[in-house]
Amino acid sequence: MAVCLAATPEANKAAARRFYDDVWFAHKVDVVDELFAAEYVNHDPRDPDPRLRTEGRKLPRDSQKLLARQHHASTGRIDFQIADGDRVATRWSWSMPLAGRWERFVAGRDRLEIAVVQIFRFDADGRIAEVWNHRDDQGMEEQMRLTGLYYFEGVLFGAVLALVASRLLRRKKPWPGPPPSSQSQLTS
Repeated sequence: MAVCLAATPEANKAAARRFYDDVWFAHKVDVVDELFAAEYVNHDPRDPDPRLRTEGRKLPRDSQKLLARQHHASTGRIDFQIADGDRVATRWSWSMPLAGRWERFVAGRDRLEIAVVQIFRFDADGRIAEVWNHRDDQGMEEQMRLTGLYYFEGVLFGAVLALVASRLLRRKKPWPGPPPSSQSQLTS
């Protein structure tokens, strides 16, 4: 299904909705080429390079392939969209299952829900030309109780270290000293 290339606010809103429905929620990676301009600018606060970053279609395609492989059971929902001229703002939530027993134990839940606001700027052809990403990373960390996890890991490390030290101190054999031959040389 090709994108309607009429660059009206409603068409842009429909293209943005298609990005979430088809790419993020249904993991249809091939749709990326239809929705994104050949080069687009990605503004992401977690990007190690704080300057604007121009990317081709390959990066979103590759990252979506990785997400589809690692989080194939993830889902999401669009909470609302606002279109104004060539820009569309979407508030959406991504729900990702926690894979391991340890993650589920630490988080006390089976899924992680991440709130995201993205703003797209569309070019004259109705393709995504610029993206601003805003995720609730702190909320995600709170859901995972990461501070509790670090505390738990620190306590566990301390307990193991104390156990090893107590075992070494209670050894039945005396600590090895210098070899006997060197002892006799020192006294003579």
